[in-house]
Amino acid sequence: MTVGTRRILVKEVASLFELKPGVIEEEEQQQQNAVLMLDHEDRMPFTYPKEEINAPISLVVHMLRLIVHYLGIKLPFKIFQKGIQPYIRLETPNSKLWRNNNKMPLFLDKEDKNLRRFTIGMAMLNYNIAYLCYTQGVRIPLSEVPNTLQSLMACCHAPKLGM
Repeated sequence: MTVGTRRILVKEVASLFELKPGVIEEEEQQQQNAVLMLDHEDRMPFTYPKEEINAPISLVVHMLRLIVHYLGIKLPFKIFQKGIQPYIRLETPNSKLWRNNNKMPLFLDKEDKNLRRFTIGMAMLNYNIAYLCYTQGVRIPLSEVPNTLQSLMACCHAPKLGM
C-alpha cells in the first residue's frame, strides 16, 4: 500500500510540472543555429536572460524536494533555500574536504560572477538526481547525467518507483 501511495504522489508531482519531451520546430532550430554561428564567428558569448535559466532550475529543485520527501530518500547533497535562492552542499559539511562552507548556488547572478560555483552546484544537483534514479532502479549512463530533466522524468516513470 505504501509503494502504491508513493507512486501516486510522485506521478502527481510529475503531472503538476508537466514533464514531457519537448519538440523544437525546424524553423526555430535553424534560427538558433544561425545565432550560434554568428556568436561563434564573432567570438562573442552566447547568453540567455538569467530568469530563463534560474526559473526552470528552481522548479526542478522544488520538484526534486517533493519527490524525495514522498519517497523517503536521503540525497548525498542537501538542497536548501537562503532567502529565495536555492543552494546545495554536502549533507554534513567537512571543512577538511571543502572550503568556504561548501554551499554552491543553484542560480546565476546578474553578472555571472558565480558561474564557476553555479556549475559545481549543477553537477551536485545532477548527481542527486542520478542517485535518486539509482534508488528507483533506473540506470543513468554517465554521459547522460547532465540531462537533468530527462533523468528526473525517467525516475518518475520507473517501473520500481517507490519500492
